[in-house]
Amino acid sequence: MSIYPDKYCLDIHNYERFPTIDVKIGNSRIGSNYPVRIQSMTNVPATDIESSIIQTKKIFDAGADFVRIATPRILDVECLKTIKKSLHADGYIKPLIADVHFNPRIAEEAAKIVEKVRINPGNYIDKRAVFKQKKYSDSEYKLELENIHENIKPLLAICKEYGTAIRVGSNHGSLSDRILTRFGNTIEGMVEAAMEYLEIMIAENFMNVVVSMKASDTRTMVKACRLLNARMLQTGKIFPQHLGVTEAGEGEDGRLKSAIGIGALLSDGIGGTIRVSLTEAPEKEIPFARLLVDKFENKKFKFQVSAGVENTYNPYINQRNIQPLSFISTNYLVLGDYSVNKKNQPDLIYCEDRCNIYPEKHYLMPYQFFKNLEVKSSNIYPLFNISEFTQAKSKKYNFCFISLTAFELRKTNFFEIAELSKICLILEIATDFPIGEIRYTYNHIKKINKDIPIIIKYESDSISNESILADIGIFPGSALIDGLVSGIWIRTSSKKSNPVNLSFDLLQAAGLRFSKAEFISCPSCGRTEYDIEEVSKEVKNAFAHLIGLKIAVMGCLVNGPGEMADADYGCVGSKKGEVHIYKGKTVIKKNVAEENIVEELSRIIKENEELKK
Repeated sequence: MSIYPDKYCLDIHNYERFPTIDVKIGNSRIGSNYPVRIQSMTNVPATDIESSIIQTKKIFDAGADFVRIATPRILDVECLKTIKKSLHADGYIKPLIADVHFNPRIAEEAAKIVEKVRINPGNYIDKRAVFKQKKYSDSEYKLELENIHENIKPLLAICKEYGTAIRVGSNHGSLSDRILTRFGNTIEGMVEAAMEYLEIMIAENFMNVVVSMKASDTRTMVKACRLLNARMLQTGKIFPQHLGVTEAGEGEDGRLKSAIGIGALLSDGIGGTIRVSLTEAPEKEIPFARLLVDKFENKKFKFQVSAGVENTYNPYINQRNIQPLSFISTNYLVLGDYSVNKKNQPDLIYCEDRCNIYPEKHYLMPYQFFKNLEVKSSNIYPLFNISEFTQAKSKKYNFCFISLTAFELRKTNFFEIAELSKICLILEIATDFPIGEIRYTYNHIKKINKDIPIIIKYESDSISNESILADIGIFPGSALIDGLVSGIWIRTSSKKSNPVNLSFDLLQAAGLRFSKAEFISCPSCGRTEYDIEEVSKEVKNAFAHLIGLKIAVMGCLVNGPGEMADADYGCVGSKKGEVHIYKGKTVIKKNVAEENIVEELSRIIKENEELKK
C-alpha cells in the first residue's frame, strides 16, 4: 500500500456520520443508523462463574450495551453457558461477547452460545508472531491465505446458523510474522491483516462483522482506523468499527488517551461501538465512555464552514503540518494564563494586567495593554485582534500574535497578513465542530504561507473533571493527532482544574511532548492472574519522574509481549501472582512475585540506564 487513499470520511470540515453496514448483535444493532454502543470486559476468569456474573451485572448496570468475557479454553466456553443462563434468569439479556485467541475450535463453540465472538487475525489460524524475519514468496503468502480461508469457514457457517456476529480485531502489538515480514509493525500491516479476513468473509457472504484497529499509541490507533475506513470504502463494503486505545492506563492519563483516540474518530464520523480500556474496575470505564458518546449523540450534519471533501494533508502518517515558533525551544508549546505560582509555568504566559516579568520566560499581552508599556522587553509580545493589526505594526514589533476565527479568514486584510513572517495566529473557536475549523484554517493559509504557526485557544465550559478531560481530548486532541497546531491554549470554567497541567498531560497523551514517564497498562481480563490495578498504580508512583522512559504493566503472555514491544521496560503476568520483567522485547527476569515488582524494576532500570551514561 504505497499509495494512500484520498478519502476516509465524508467531510473533513463538517461533522457527518459515515454510512456503514448494519450489524446485528443479539437484541441490539450497531452501525451508522444506530447510536454508538458502549462495552467493557470482565477481568475475572470465566471459570469463576459467580464473580463473572456479579461483574457482568455491574458493567450492565453502569450503562454498557455489551460485555466481553475472555474465553481462552474450552472449559471457559462451558462456563459461558451457565453465566448467560443465570444473567437471563435475572433479567440481564444484553449481548455477551467471547474474546478468543489462537484456537478456532473455541471460537466455533462459543459462537453457539454468545452473541458475538472476537478473533484476532494475528493469532487466529495464522501463526503467532515469534518476531523472526522469514521470507515469504508470493506463492507461500497466497497459500497461507488459502489455509486461513478454509479454516475459518466452519466458524462462519456456525455464525450464520446461530445469528452470531464476529469482530475482527487487529492489534498493533500482535501481528503475525507473515504480516510483519511483508508490512512491518505498521498501520499498513494492521489494516492488511484485517482486510484479508474481511475479504474472506465478503467472499463467503458473511456480513455480520465488526472490525477494530487497536494500539496503545493514540496516533497509531487513529491513523490505522482511518486507513481501514479508506480501504473498506474502496471495496464498497464498509463495516462498523469498534474503537478503543488499548492499554490506555488508569486515572486521568488513561481517560485522556481514550478521549483523544476515540474522540478523533468519532469526530470523523467513524465508530459504531467503543471501549475505554482502563486499568481499573471495568464498570468504571462506562461513565467516561458515556461522556464521549454523549458529545456526539445528537450531533447532526450541518455546514459550518465550506465543505472539505479532499484531504489537504496526509491523515494516515505522523507528521507536523504546521511550523513551531522559532523563539521558543520546544515543539508544541503550552500557552497559559499568568499565575503567581512559578511551578509548572507554561512556555508562553498570557498577562491581561501587570505581572512579574522574568527574562527567561516569554509573555503575551493584549495590544491595548502592551502599547502602554514603558519598557517593551524583547520577551514580551503583543496580541492583536485582526481588526487592530496592520503591516506597519508588524514592522514595528519583534513578533506579533493575531487572534481570529475561521470566519475572519475572508477579511480583505488577511491575505496581506498571511504573507508576513514573524507572526503567529491564535485561532478562537466559533462553532460546535472545532476540528473542522482548524482543518479549514490550515487549508486556507497553506495556499498563502504554510509556515505560519497556529495556536488553538479552547475553553471547556464543563464542570466535572472527567467531562473536562473528555472535552479537551476530543478537541484540541484531534488537532494534535492531525499535526495542525504549534501550541495549545486551554481554559476551563472550573476553578478546581489546572489548565496548564491539563495541557502538558494532553500533549503527552497524544505522544507529542513528554513531561513525565510514559505508562501503558492493559485493563486486564480473565487471563490476568495478579493484581494489575494495584501494581500499575505502584509502578506509576515509583517511576513517574523518569521523563522519556516508557514503562508497561501487562496482564498476560497472550498479547502482552507484543503490545509492550516498544516500551523501554515492563512486566507481563506469567502465572498466578507472578510476572516476567522485560527490557524492550527481552525477558530479563522470570517469575517475579507481584510484591517485588517495583523493587526489581527499579534495580533493572537503574542498572541499564547507568550503563547508557
